[in-house]
Amino acid sequence: MSLKACIDGWKHLRKVLVMDGTHMFGKCKGVLLSASGQDTDCRAFPIAFAVVDSENSDSWKWFFERLSTIVEDSCELTIISDRCAAIFSAKDRWYPRAHHGICLEHLKRNVAEKYKGLQQKDMVASAGEAFKVFEFEKLYEVIKLTDWRCWEYLEKINCKLWTRSHFEGKRYNMMTSNIAESLNHALLPARGSPIGELMEFIRWMLTRWFESRRCKISKMTGIVPKLIEQIMVEQLVLSTGLLLFPCSTWVFEVTHKANGFGFSVDLEKQTCSCLEFQMLGLPCRHAIAASSYQNMEYSFFVSQYHVKDTWSETVKGIILPIPNPEDIHIPADILKLQLFPPMTKRTKGRPDIKRKLSAGEVTVKPLFFRF
Repeated sequence: MSLKACIDGWKHLRKVLVMDGTHMFGKCKGVLLSASGQDTDCRAFPIAFAVVDSENSDSWKWFFERLSTIVEDSCELTIISDRCAAIFSAKDRWYPRAHHGICLEHLKRNVAEKYKGLQQKDMVASAGEAFKVFEFEKLYEVIKLTDWRCWEYLEKINCKLWTRSHFEGKRYNMMTSNIAESLNHALLPARGSPIGELMEFIRWMLTRWFESRRCKISKMTGIVPKLIEQIMVEQLVLSTGLLLFPCSTWVFEVTHKANGFGFSVDLEKQTCSCLEFQMLGLPCRHAIAASSYQNMEYSFFVSQYHVKDTWSETVKGIILPIPNPEDIHIPADILKLQLFPPMTKRTKGRPDIKRKLSAGEVTVKPLFFRF
């Protein structure tokens, strides 16, 4: 199931898809697959859902096949998932041009479960989030010197999959699949329901989300959401004390007093040699210092994906209630279809209503998604 409002909204999002599957608790069990993006305010934006028997190769290939009819394969597209082999196979079949990355949070949990006592999890996080290759290599060497076994474990995983510095596409701030985890949590009350009721719950939830976000947009006073503004204020504070030397109208050399190391900022091209500006789509502290020198509002240099007008277009679609089936013409071949429950066997006892935590996972829910 994919609603037209979500399909139209996807056109205005950053081209990053998070793929995930979560278990259902109903009589017939099954797995709910989802594909989600992230909107202007860094909130989950569901694109498509499907209920399958289990997370196997056939299920994911079918889901990717159907998804390809609404999300076009492109070298600008990035797909983020866990390390499920079935997802890798389906992606290669239906999205060969898209870039593929794995969730850094899942990798951190696996490291925390396997290797304890020396802060290996934090070191992996720092290495994965590094912007420059030489920064990654320095942190990676520290991991090697600290825990050889952990380093060997990481060596078996292509660094292009989990590091920002080596990733060949654009991940922006989406180093994890947290938006999918939040979406699964929002759907928890309906994951024990029959499929029809589950889909109706999703439709109702998305209707409420769209209207809530439209109301929030109407009350905005600036051109960027509050969360983005908070991130910019943090960068503004960090820009204090930077030395700035103009090279031309738009190009500046920005230097830290502490070490005298300079960064090259081009406001016209919206780039910085620290790579944060172009990778995140938000001005870094060096770009903010340059914009202040030019007496220009730093919010003007925020990516188009994080401005009010784009957000408004994202939730412009209207989700209507399901009409009376008697008023709809249903093709004869659909009427003749017989749908049977999956071949699953219900376990003894009452069905679980809480999601089982994966390795290294804790029950703390993040308030928002940081860059």
